[in-house]
Amino acid sequence: MTGIELPGLDGGNPLGFLAALGTLDVLHRDGREPTLRWTDGIVPVPVVNGAQSAAELIAVLDADRARWRNSVVLTGPAGECPDDVKPVPDLLRRWAEAVAATIGDGRADADLFCALLSEGAVDGKGNGKPTHLHFTAGNQKFLVMVRELADRVDAERFQEALLGPWLENSPLPTLSWSSQGDRVYALRATNPSTEKRLGVPGADWLALLGLTFFPTKIVTATGGKNVLRTSACDRDWKRSAFRWPLWAVPLDRDTIWSLLGDRSLVGEKVAEDAQRHRNLAETMRACGILRVMRASIRRSDQGGYGSFGGASVLIEGG
Repeated sequence: MTGIELPGLDGGNPLGFLAALGTLDVLHRDGREPTLRWTDGIVPVPVVNGAQSAAELIAVLDADRARWRNSVVLTGPAGECPDDVKPVPDLLRRWAEAVAATIGDGRADADLFCALLSEGAVDGKGNGKPTHLHFTAGNQKFLVMVRELADRVDAERFQEALLGPWLENSPLPTLSWSSQGDRVYALRATNPSTEKRLGVPGADWLALLGLTFFPTKIVTATGGKNVLRTSACDRDWKRSAFRWPLWAVPLDRDTIWSLLGDRSLVGEKVAEDAQRHRNLAETMRACGILRVMRASIRRSDQGGYGSFGGASVLIEGG
């Protein structure tokens, strides 16, 4: 099987990469045996096995989206509908218990919940601290935005996301994961914060599901304080970075899960020295890994809004 090429998803853009992972995860949960690889062109795009056609793939994605509308991850325990993934401790405990109760029906809810937050990690106010890939703040309430995507994304929006071109004309919420969408005030004549951000909601929805490949956890730092860690991200909150590999050979979900958690590829110390790069590049070539990408994570001082900086190649494998 040659697979379905998805030219709308640019593997050099975190949004495109995460959306490809979300696509693979949906196919896996649909009982298929999907694989994913990347082309080695100027714009790397995913090639997915697991559906007979793009039309069938889009239909599977849309049916899966509808299932998430009533997910306890998005609605909270007993339908409390929290606005964000920054719960007070008591809500976090009850929310985690409600998610755990769903495991008998599969791990989808639990995996996404663990990618969004981790019990024991709190912010300065004592509330739950979300993943480093949580970029909304202020009036942008993450779960409110995600629930709207779950309600309103449709097959047409999935087609735009997967097959392109990206029109970026939708007023539906955008979760700010595109490295091409940062609106820098210093480069503009007027403050862009007052403008409605338009995006590609099909890609945002799939990228949300792709977060399941990057779970959070807590580690004990110096002084005994619990610190949130997000897989493939630097531990610092204000000035972090996200790293991801692109590979040329078809890999299944479990193999990709292991690859994305390999700290020798995506850990904080990957960029330490030239010799480490040379050794790692040789291993990458032998394993069919094309390159490791990196995008900085920046947060505003006012409100903590996050965004990706431009993506660059950290290590070339080939």
